[in-house]
Amino acid sequence: MPIRPRKTKHLIKLIVHILDMGFFGKVFGQKKVEKGVLKTTLELLPTLIEEDFSSRIKNMELENAKEIAEIKFLHGKIIALVKEISGIELERKENERFNKAAATAKKQVEKQLLRLMEKVSPENVGGDLSEIRKYVGESYSLLLNEVNSFRKSLAYTSVYLKDEMKQLGGLVQEFLNKLKEVHDKLEKESELFEFENAKERIVLLQQNKKELIELEKEKASILQKIESEEMELAKGKEKREALAKGNEIKELNQLEAEKKAMLDEKQQLKIEVSSMLSTIDRPLQRFKALVDSGRWILDRERRDLLAAFIVNPMLALKKDVNGKQFKEILAEIVKAINDAKIELKDREKEKRLDALQELINFNFFEKIFWRLNEIQKKQIEIDHKISGCVGQKLLVAEEEKGSAITKKISALKEEIVAITNKTRALGERVLAEEKYVLSFSEKVLGRTVTLEN
Repeated sequence: MPIRPRKTKHLIKLIVHILDMGFFGKVFGQKKVEKGVLKTTLELLPTLIEEDFSSRIKNMELENAKEIAEIKFLHGKIIALVKEISGIELERKENERFNKAAATAKKQVEKQLLRLMEKVSPENVGGDLSEIRKYVGESYSLLLNEVNSFRKSLAYTSVYLKDEMKQLGGLVQEFLNKLKEVHDKLEKESELFEFENAKERIVLLQQNKKELIELEKEKASILQKIESEEMELAKGKEKREALAKGNEIKELNQLEAEKKAMLDEKQQLKIEVSSMLSTIDRPLQRFKALVDSGRWILDRERRDLLAAFIVNPMLALKKDVNGKQFKEILAEIVKAINDAKIELKDREKEKRLDALQELINFNFFEKIFWRLNEIQKKQIEIDHKISGCVGQKLLVAEEEKGSAITKKISALKEEIVAITNKTRALGERVLAEEKYVLSFSEKVLGRTVTLEN
């Protein structure tokens, strides 16, 4: 992994950093440096590590160039010997079956070894440490596994070509040992190959730290907004309380009380009407059934009115203010009972006829419609006064404003929760990344490293 030229500004920072820790620091006493401790920044750290790596990588590349040359030499000797063996005829023995098996095994050994040597060829391996590391690791594993797969063929061939196969086995083992030796040396210097990953993680750590600062600023800004909105909410509450104590609101409360009294009276009137009609509910329902079945004839207008009185008597009275048509319907019911079209027991019959007669004689206009009309007139007057109350409008406006501010504060608090959760998760990642970066740096530099902001 060759070292690339660094940017001038990083070089300047590095020189200043070294001078600060060295001669000038000692002479002028500008900065006391604890022995064994390196104080630096995330921005400068990759440059310091890279500077330390420079000589180590150069030495390793020179050393491994020699190792690769030896690997190439062994690889060439193995191929040459396999080709030499392929030209040797096996000396035949008495056992023909064994002779055939040995000849087949020899061909398989030659074919498999040549194919294997092609797979682990170091011909195109350059001087880059990462490339060498990959080559020796993969080649060692491949060679170890595939040689075991034709061990039986090697054994058969060794019976006939003992010296040649012994020499071949020795070369393959030497080749294998050399691959492992180079692989193990490079693995001991594994941090050299982690550097690019470490640099990326240092950059990410810087970004995450900046994001944490931005999140804290954003959180502080939102908290200020919440504080401002809460002050506004408190002012609105004071204003509403002041309005509630004013004469206009007192007048409004009086009007609301009067309106409630009107509504209660209206409801009481409805109850009275329902109570009166409940005394004739059974004959009323039975008469409707007679009409619906066609056994008693009523014109369409009175049929609709009959249905309306059963469903909503107050609404029906608005259409028949004097109760004239309703009384005509009641008279029809009396006739139906007397004609035995509506069957009732004698005692109930008498009771229901009395109730019907009482309703026929009842003054619906004066006692129901007129009272209802007066109530509605007063209710309209009160509603008009309420709608013209300025204090009420101001109070409603302040309540709506307070409600909007409360929703806004709630939304801002949700943002605070989201930012807090994000900050916590990001903070945990920063701690983990910082731990890795410091561990890697200390391993490489051989010193305790502390990061300055």
